[in-house]
Amino acid sequence: MALPSADELEQLPEIEKQWAVKATQYAETYFRLISSIDGKSLRLTPIDDEIYQDFQNTFPNFSLIEIDEEEMKSTNGKEIWRNWIMKYEKRVSDYNFGTLLRKNVDGDYTEENTMFVTRMQFYAIEIARNKQGLNSHLAQKKTTL
Repeated sequence: MALPSADELEQLPEIEKQWAVKATQYAETYFRLISSIDGKSLRLTPIDDEIYQDFQNTFPNFSLIEIDEEEMKSTNGKEIWRNWIMKYEKRVSDYNFGTLLRKNVDGDYTEENTMFVTRMQFYAIEIARNKQGLNSHLAQKKTTL
C-alpha cells in the first residue's frame, strides 16, 4: 500500500484533528505538572542546562514574560529560530513537532494566550521560565488554596 504524499496529507481534517488532540494533551499535562511542582526542579530534557545556556546566548533580549509572537514569526525571527533549532535535530526527539506555548507566563492555556511553536522553541522558553522561577507562582498558588 502506498502512503499518501505530504501534499495529500497537508490539509486532511482527520490529521489536523489528531495533531490538535495530541498537542492539547501535551499542553494540559505540562500545565498540570508546573501547577503541581515548582518548575525550578523540573527537567524537560537530559540537556536542559545546555539548551538554556544556548538560548540565553542566542536570544539575550527575549522576553519570557510576554512573548512577542509577531517578532518571533517575522522573516528574520523565523530564520534565527530555524538555525537555532536545527542544532538539536539529532539530539532532541520530536524537536520540530508542533507544540502549544503560553504567550504570557502568568496565564493559562487559553485561545488568546496560546501560540503554535516547535517543540524545541517550547523547550527553550519553558526551560528558561522554569530556571528563572517564572512558573513557580503556579505551584505556589496551588499550595495556598
